Amino acid sequence: MWRFARECSDRSRSPDLDVQRGRPARASAASAPGERPREGCAVGTQSAETTDARAGEAPKQRASTQDQVDAVPAPGQCTLSELLAVLDLGGDVPPVPARCLPSTHGGVLGAQLLGQQIVLAERMTPNKITHSLQTVFMRPGDCRQPVWIDVERLAHGRSIDSLALTFRQDSLQICRADVMLRSPEPDFLRLRSTESDFLGPQHASPLDRPMMPWEVRVLPRADTHQLDQWQRIPEAPEDRSLWRAFIAHSCELLPLSDLLAVTGLTPTKRLAVAVLSQNVTFYDDLDVRDWHLFRVRTLHAGHGRAIGRVEVFGPDGELRAGSELVGLLRGSAI
Repeated sequence: MWRFARECSDRSRSPDLDVQRGRPARASAASAPGERPREGCAVGTQSAETTDARAGEAPKQRASTQDQVDAVPAPGQCTLSELLAVLDLGGDVPPVPARCLPSTHGGVLGAQLLGQQIVLAERMTPNKITHSLQTVFMRPGDCRQPVWIDVERLAHGRSIDSLALTFRQDSLQICRADVMLRSPEPDFLRLRSTESDFLGPQHASPLDRPMMPWEVRVLPRADTHQLDQWQRIPEAPEDRSLWRAFIAHSCELLPLSDLLAVTGLTPTKRLAVAVLSQNVTFYDDLDVRDWHLFRVRTLHAGHGRAIGRVEVFGPDGELRAGSELVGLLRGSAI
């Protein structure tokens, strides 16, 4: 077992969805470790092509950010190139520096963190891919400040790897993720879950989601607390690690925001809303350039918590990924 750690400078932090936490909105620019945020700073970082092929996958090209973003991203929204820039982590030796997208609540976006966890874990375990990750968010953090990632190897074998990734600002932890990775293996037993009771994307209505800079279409609701959303990312790079990162990113954004939408609630100083923990599991290969259906359900709300589940189906109706989220949802006595 080995462990990396080192001191650095910054502030606290934790997860978030594309929903305000009830904290005052504040604009903030993506900043690089060791730099102060400044007007007009670029959020891009330099990246090189990676030609080490993952087992059973085509050689991947990491997101190129040679064309730097001239304008600071607006809080609460992003372009695909801006999202790729924060997923293009700046190093391989821990502690690894990470950038942040600006948020409306001033904290670090949980969706961004999940994507970064997948990209970094797969970079540090060649020839293996993410099977599952479990993340606990401890603090909101500050999206204007740089983030550092400590890495601990929990297990290593021929067909399995397990990493613990701790995201921090200064000495304060924002979140911790346990990532399980696997290598390709022949099927000993094959059982697939399929779904056929949903309509295709041609029957869905286009919807603009500011933190999902790709094609999104929503089907009519079959149930008040069920959302069926089709999405695809035709411009996604040929990089399977990024594909899985995009799936995790989407899974974090949908459950609590949909619950607030159908109940008519709005995050304010009197309503605390936050993601406390989330797991994501990848059952099979997927290509985000094809249509995928995200079926989002609220399983339970009570005792100041909300539980949401996301199932991700391929265009053939096969279940490709799944996620479950525990959120904080309670009013305050202000």
